[in-house]
Amino acid sequence: MDLRICMIWICINAWSFVNSLKEETGIDIGYSCTHDAECTTGNGGEYSKCNKDLNICICTINHLGEDKCLTDSDQYVNVCRQQTLYTKPEMCTIECSPKGTKIWKKNEDWFGEITVKFASLILDKKTSVCYDPRRALDSVPDEFEIRESTIPNAGSGIFTKTYIEQDTMFGPYKGAFDPDTDSASESGYSWKIAYRQGEGRRDVEWVDAKDIYLSNWLRYSNSPISPEAENIIALQYQGEMYYMAFKSIQPGTELLVWYGDEYGDFLEIEKYESPNYYHANAGYAGGWCEEEEESLPCMNDKNTFCADNICLCVPGSHLRAGRCALDETLDGICVGVDGSTCKKDRNAECQRGVCVCKNNTTPADGVCRSDEMYGGRCAAKSGQPCLKGNNTECVRGFCRCIYGASAIGNVCVLDETYHGRCSGDHGDTCDLDDNAECWNKLCICKNNASVINGKCEIDETLGGKCFSEDGISCNDDKLAVCMKGVCVCKNGTTNVDGECITDGSFQGQCIEGNCSDKNLVCESNICV
Repeated sequence: MDLRICMIWICINAWSFVNSLKEETGIDIGYSCTHDAECTTGNGGEYSKCNKDLNICICTINHLGEDKCLTDSDQYVNVCRQQTLYTKPEMCTIECSPKGTKIWKKNEDWFGEITVKFASLILDKKTSVCYDPRRALDSVPDEFEIRESTIPNAGSGIFTKTYIEQDTMFGPYKGAFDPDTDSASESGYSWKIAYRQGEGRRDVEWVDAKDIYLSNWLRYSNSPISPEAENIIALQYQGEMYYMAFKSIQPGTELLVWYGDEYGDFLEIEKYESPNYYHANAGYAGGWCEEEEESLPCMNDKNTFCADNICLCVPGSHLRAGRCALDETLDGICVGVDGSTCKKDRNAECQRGVCVCKNNTTPADGVCRSDEMYGGRCAAKSGQPCLKGNNTECVRGFCRCIYGASAIGNVCVLDETYHGRCSGDHGDTCDLDDNAECWNKLCICKNNASVINGKCEIDETLGGKCFSEDGISCNDDKLAVCMKGVCVCKNGTTNVDGECITDGSFQGQCIEGNCSDKNLVCESNICV
């Protein structure tokens, strides 16, 4: 019995000893933990604890210093958030998000709201934990490396290990928000975040990437000393800053972005005229645009937007053959296997990563049009109808709308008819459809009419919509009944030129060759 008690006592003490060793080993800030003692024995010191929600060691005070969590700095107050789970009052910890608690509206961009995501965006490498003291270095994507800059006295720089295609995006640029312009300017790692208010702009705050545990790899991009060396520019998107390669970048090249004249003075860089980034004619992709076009599509390409006098492709498109082609459309990038239909153009197929027109279709106005229909090719002589498209004719090998018809969408519609163009004033009756009226130069059905088979028909009359049960007389035509939502002639009556006429009566159909009135005779099966 004494031996068994002794063995139990030895096991208990051995277990306690092992656990004490485990606790004394310590867990550094940002790494996985199970209880507070692991963190306080790590580099966080007494002002740290194990966050029960994230299961990682965090500081319970303003910031993590070189050796442990410190309280002697007030410059980080704006990046901390009050946490009710902490026992000490006014204690806070660095947020996972470098934005702190600020929430931005997605349309607060200086070039307006863009709903399509960037098609070519190189993301940060995910860091192992939320609170990473080496966040900036650990976030470098595999395509890049950080080493000594080619710019004298600039320290570290970003170098690409692979070919970077023009218009490739990097970001967002991460850091702590700083509302103080003076301190942000002194930092040397800050970008200004702004948004429109009325007709002008208002500076909001700065995003400062000075601290490596609150920022990412883009903080290491340096400013060039010559216009030829610059290869990326900064763009604001959805409340954050991104970098874009405005020209292709060869492997081994350093990423360089111009931070502005003031920063150039600080680095004692000789001033130079910032290069013109446009590489095309004005109003086209890569070309010049006017200040009044800022945030709007450029004049000659609807898939562009004007930013700082440069026509840039909207996210989700790429420059090809002098214009910005939307991905998954004609000439755009596609991700399917060869022969698969492009996602945004059913007449295009993916071939070697690019959308091309399928057989029996033709490129026209940036899309693929079916042959023998409007916009596509045709084989008939000029002036003859195209085989498949209504209201079309072949003109020098291409299907065009006949005179008196206009292209609405992908089809030709007769003018002055439903959904066709009209020349009258608002509310005027369309010339070729009495039940349609002109609004914004387009024929639409009147309030008491609905479109049936491409034509406006008065509701509750023959050919129009009805809202009763099947077999019930239509409200405005007693010789018509409602069948499946449409007024049709009753039994014993016949539709004659759009009107229900009783069989055997004047202008009605003959009944077995006879008419109901002695003064009527049956001719061509009609009582006359």
